[in-house]
Amino acid sequence: MRRLALLGIAIAALLAGGYRYLHSMPVGTGETRASPDGRFTASVTDWSESGFLTGTPRRWFQYRVDGPGVHHDLVGDPVDGPYFGSRSSHRVIRWSDDGTFVDFVFPDTTLRLTIAPAGPCRLVADIAGFDVRQNANGVHVRPEGWQDLRAPFEMTVSLSPSGEVLPGLDRQVRIGDDLVRYAVSREDGGSGGDAVTMRAERPSKVGMLSLEWHGQEEAGIEPDFSEAWAVLGALECET
Repeated sequence: MRRLALLGIAIAALLAGGYRYLHSMPVGTGETRASPDGRFTASVTDWSESGFLTGTPRRWFQYRVDGPGVHHDLVGDPVDGPYFGSRSSHRVIRWSDDGTFVDFVFPDTTLRLTIAPAGPCRLVADIAGFDVRQNANGVHVRPEGWQDLRAPFEMTVSLSPSGEVLPGLDRQVRIGDDLVRYAVSREDGGSGGDAVTMRAERPSKVGMLSLEWHGQEEAGIEPDFSEAWAVLGALECET
């Protein structure tokens, strides 16, 4: 009987813990709107939760903008204003007509997120699994979750005049209709594997796309550069 009583207490504790866990999970409501050209999505979510042990309530806003080459994810304190969400007709997300920025509009404040800084290159296709950031010179690419990886690769692509050609590019790969020249170099990286640098060039109508890839070898095996070729194939540049 004592064992049954202890088992019953344990089951009751587990059920109570599970019930409490479910009721302390974050719950949110929000709004999502696509950009005028449909390439990007902006969302704002009003989150709330209760502490698992204390039951202390917590509330915050999350703002996101996602699309090819763009990933903004901001968290802030709640902003006073009318209720918004799936059950409200009130809207807080307002895109610019050309889709270059989005405003989150509240009675006393407005948060503006720019989709991308002015630059010569942009992605015309999404690259799944990668953190792609556009900048004034081109793009900077790392794997998603790179902050938690021991030695993540990274690469940059920039636009240079057609007359500038990197020397020593002794390998070739075809991307679409273009023949891309590239070269691979190594430096001793210790126990983590050799440090590898890959440089490549792809001709375009407005100049030369120059790519640099930095990462590490594993077990003496040359890295797979397929991600680099995918990025080069998805870029469109103009002067």
